[in-house]
Amino acid sequence: MINAGYILSGEITLEKKATGETRHFTEGQAIAETVGQIHRGVTGDKPVTLIVFYAGAKGLPLSEPSADK
Repeated sequence: MINAGYILSGEITLEKKATGETRHFTEGQAIAETVGQIHRGVTGDKPVTLIVFYAGAKGLPLSEPSADK
């Protein structure tokens, strides 16, 4: 499900598995979720606090499991 967030505090790095591409986000920045690609968010020593907004319909899953393990 498509979503976007706003970082209230902390930092997060988004890593794409297929390309190894990374993007780093910090407090006060907006982040658009990666959809249709295997990825993960990595925090540092401090936790990150996000407000996330989802754009979908009731009953749709928030994420899809990967067959690639």
